[in-house]
Amino acid sequence: MKISLAPSLDARHQGALASSVLSAWYDATPAILRLWAIQPAGEDDGTGLRVVVMLAPSIDGDETDLLWMAQGPGWAQELRRQLAGAVQLECIDGPLPEEFEIDGDGVVLSTLHWRDVTSFQD
Repeated sequence: MKISLAPSLDARHQGALASSVLSAWYDATPAILRLWAIQPAGEDDGTGLRVVVMLAPSIDGDETDLLWMAQGPGWAQELRRQLAGAVQLECIDGPLPEEFEIDGDGVVLSTLHWRDVTSFQD
């Protein structure tokens, strides 16, 4: 499925409870630069939510692997608890083109990127 970095992304379910929870979690987790929440195709009941994140680069370089290994499992557990369901947390590396492909099909429920200053550049 194609994912866009454009702020005009068609997030058809922005008012959903999951979007509110993810927004608060994103706000409280400064290491997350961008976040996309995807409801896989054929799963309308909120189970199996796919959360794809891009981490902010470290101060001393672009390395994010150590942070992901240290924090990823705890973040996934926290999201499962807050969303009361199955959450598949994934990390992708940046920088990314304006539009990129990820495996699988679904509907983008939420996209969060206010922390990424590159999203505001013309």
